[in-house]
Amino acid sequence: MQRTQLARRTIALVTVLLLSAGIADAQTKIKAGFNLFSPQDDVNVGQQSSVQAERQLPMLNDAQTNAYLNRIGQRLAANAGGPQFQYHFRVVNQSDINAFALPGGFVYVNRGVIDTASNEGELAGVVAHEISHVALRHGTHQASKAYLAQAGISILGGLLGGHVGAGAAQIINTVGGIGLNAVFLKYSRDLETQADIRGAQIMAASGYNPSNMVSFFQKLERVDTSKKTNWMSDHPAPPDRIARIQQEQRVLRVSGNAPQNVAELQGVQGRLRGYGAAPSAGQIARQSAAPSQSRGRAASPTPVTVNVPAPSTQMKTFVNPTRLYSVSIPANWQVYQQGNTGATFAPQGGIGTVNGQSDMVVGAIINHYDPFGNANSLQGSSSGGGYYGNISVQDATNDLIATVQRSSPYLQVVSGSQRQMRVNGGTALSAALRGRDPNTGLDERITVVTRQLSDEHLVYILFITPERDASRYANVLNTMASSLQISNAAH
Repeated sequence: MQRTQLARRTIALVTVLLLSAGIADAQTKIKAGFNLFSPQDDVNVGQQSSVQAERQLPMLNDAQTNAYLNRIGQRLAANAGGPQFQYHFRVVNQSDINAFALPGGFVYVNRGVIDTASNEGELAGVVAHEISHVALRHGTHQASKAYLAQAGISILGGLLGGHVGAGAAQIINTVGGIGLNAVFLKYSRDLETQADIRGAQIMAASGYNPSNMVSFFQKLERVDTSKKTNWMSDHPAPPDRIARIQQEQRVLRVSGNAPQNVAELQGVQGRLRGYGAAPSAGQIARQSAAPSQSRGRAASPTPVTVNVPAPSTQMKTFVNPTRLYSVSIPANWQVYQQGNTGATFAPQGGIGTVNGQSDMVVGAIINHYDPFGNANSLQGSSSGGGYYGNISVQDATNDLIATVQRSSPYLQVVSGSQRQMRVNGGTALSAALRGRDPNTGLDERITVVTRQLSDEHLVYILFITPERDASRYANVLNTMASSLQISNAAH
């Protein structure tokens, strides 16, 4: 009898463990986009931005209310994942139903959110969403993309590998500065969906029911518009977003009994009423964040003159310092090292300064790339679009191409140019882009060649020539692509 009972308990325990493992595996795996900042940069940027934000916003300096929010926030933050940020939670004395997070763990919730919530779980849903933006590093991810869009293709070799040659401070200043910078506050639909999904996962792991996130979304659709529900406008919540949260909820397992704590919330709401009506955003004079200073590119009235020596028929081998890859290049091309992974190769005169800007007219860039930064490029892709696991080489290459086009929007993919090739026992993809560079005035051709690593990242070559000389350099490009050898280890 005892053996039978022990066997039953053992079977039950194994069943629970298997179900738990199945649930964990069923959760959507979210892949953060590329980032030029380190996690410590996030903290530094967030700390400086929070000081400015708190000077501009009417902070609610009520110890009990802030302690209540902090208790909920810290419970959720314990399951945030990502870098081990120290999270800080503050209440803003503002009636708008809104919340936002700054890089590095600084989360702000408007009093209007607390006033509108019906239970602790609804408030936790808003906080979990904002924690997700921090943990996935969406703020500095967007700053990285904004900077890349202004950097120009000539320095992609140094940027896409994650090497911040210019320094975090210069990048932040370029995209609008610290404080309430829109780059930290307004996200794309894809990033908001990421925060919804990850927020639901954090809620479940913390003992809250993700259905409370859904109920708060639904409540915002019915709330009095005079309350100016900015959390809806900044974080659009159409039915498909609600449906996506519900879809994720079905594969999540809530740890323990989900707390409602209605009485405690109502006590806090009563305490807030004692402060009188909170002002709205329209009544608060905010100091505008410094506008983004876009460099732009000055158009040349006539194309620049290209005067470079013909590529040598002799090749030399370049080996990356980390031994991630090796590649053959013409013996008369110079090597410009860009950090640990990126390198630029060009003949004498292939890189120069045009209209005060560094530009490449002949040469090649090779580097490591971590997708995805451009989910919109994946619509109709084999993975169905988005930032979630099982990234194919085609999807990753499409994302890289979208990044190149973001930095140089004059480039368009040449129809029919995408093809697959075998190089050194592996599969490579290639595609060509062309367009008139507004800085040099030249019709330019960029050929992209990619190889995928075991961690789904890429090693890529960007081969750059004037369009009129593309056929003359075809053999050089083919030799480089064929000679590319990579380590298949994760990076």
